[in-house]
Amino acid sequence: MEYLNHTYLAPAKVNFVLKIGEKNPANNLHYILSIIRRISVFDRITFKINEDENKLKVIPGETALKQLNEKELQEYTDNLAKKLSGEDNLIIKASNLFFNKINLKNKYICAVVEKNIPMQAGLGGGSSDAAGMLNMLNKIYNNPLNYDELNSIAIKLGSDVSFFLKEEDSFVAGNGEIIIPIARKLLKKYYIAVIVPKFGVSTKEAYEAFDDLVLTKKINYYNILNLNFSSKHDILKNIDNVNNSDSKNAKNYCNLSGLSDLSALDVGLKFENDFENVILALYPILKDIKNFTTQQKTNKNANAEVCMLSGSGSAMFGVFKTKKDASAYITAIENKSFSSQIKFRFLGETDFKEKLNQLES
Repeated sequence: MEYLNHTYLAPAKVNFVLKIGEKNPANNLHYILSIIRRISVFDRITFKINEDENKLKVIPGETALKQLNEKELQEYTDNLAKKLSGEDNLIIKASNLFFNKINLKNKYICAVVEKNIPMQAGLGGGSSDAAGMLNMLNKIYNNPLNYDELNSIAIKLGSDVSFFLKEEDSFVAGNGEIIIPIARKLLKKYYIAVIVPKFGVSTKEAYEAFDDLVLTKKINYYNILNLNFSSKHDILKNIDNVNNSDSKNAKNYCNLSGLSDLSALDVGLKFENDFENVILALYPILKDIKNFTTQQKTNKNANAEVCMLSGSGSAMFGVFKTKKDASAYITAIENKSFSSQIKFRFLGETDFKEKLNQLES
């Protein structure tokens, strides 16, 4: 290897669509259908490869440094160290699995993570960090693994990791391992105002709450297995064939050229997240944020396309056509009575390749 020091940026994501189906009997995980878009909020990871042991330090990023007072920042720093700096971190797990996959022994990473994507917010920070590490290690070692082999590792790490292996906004299905890029012309550019409260939501707890709601007969699982796909993308009729642990069949679905027409999908581009049925009821501040957004649109103060939960939460995000409206929305929400329950407010954008190139240069 010619050099030891490496840096990459790991973007956040938001779910424009998230539908929850029944559980896959093979692994007891819910089938999902989602349209996921990456946004220009990044963790920065710097690392080197060594032959000693894994070492990881997680530090607050610029967002925390600017928006938290001294006491809050110290608590946040301590929380990052407690929850993210051990062997359970997905970056460490990703590197361990990669080295095992290519039969390299006594290889470890020493990494520093500048954390700008909040934890347990539904923004995919840990998954993005892990996918970035897999891609970087593969590049460093001259691409010994193809996409399908990398995806077999990603599946073991979490349901969003496969999405972050690719650079495109995508349609995601199965247990998160079926990734079909969506043609850029179908996806408008938006400015995303992200509002993160002072609590996180466990994905496990969110799914349990959704299951409880289904049991009360107030809501049904989304009928993902019977979606009306065009013949070219009729992937879910054989969904059990791609949900095995080594993903040996997933390449037939993940390497499609991309969706060029969303009319075949029942969900189309309608903004919706099934988790809102339970999470907004459990955490009233999130409903307050959503109601405020509707009020702002009615009063024509900041014209959001929608305000919705990302993933299982806890982050809410507003979707805007202009940066001016998105910025005005963030400013306006700071003056609301519930703003004391908000931890972070920040602005991102979709379709950010040019901005990413600038940050990486």
